[in-house]
Amino acid sequence: MKMTLAGSAIALALLAGCGGGGGYSSVMQPGPTSSSGNNSPLSTATLKGAPGFVNSSGLTVYVFDLDLTAPGQSTCNGTCAQNWPPVAAPAGSLPSPWTAITRQDGSHQLAYAGRPLYTFSFDTAPGQTNGDGVNAFGGNWHIARPQASSPAPTMSPTSQPSGY
Repeated sequence: MKMTLAGSAIALALLAGCGGGGGYSSVMQPGPTSSSGNNSPLSTATLKGAPGFVNSSGLTVYVFDLDLTAPGQSTCNGTCAQNWPPVAAPAGSLPSPWTAITRQDGSHQLAYAGRPLYTFSFDTAPGQTNGDGVNAFGGNWHIARPQASSPAPTMSPTSQPSGY
């Protein structure tokens, strides 16, 4: 039995609804900050018990495992990018480990430690994490998390989340 595009969208919406959005701390770090310094293009918030990146609207930012097969490129295009909108790279230079990649359509997408970043169209309010753990478009999606060059004061070395 073939699943239509509309059926796929409905299935994805139902799957996303199961993801839940718990674990969000209403206290975001003031201004854009990360372990890379104060010029970070994204802020962090506590998402599912650990720091994760959020955009200026407080929406969760994600990474896509399939992108690991094509370093420095996005493998999420077309319908995938409609469901997982790429995070636009800001104009100007970016501090390491932030970079901008050029997408198939010529637009520039923000990347962290070489991994392209996305939001999820079914996250409609700050702190929702409906896209975390979703397997869609050929791979798994995870909350984008800062890499710690040294353990943060509030985290033990063994609590570093995987899948940044």
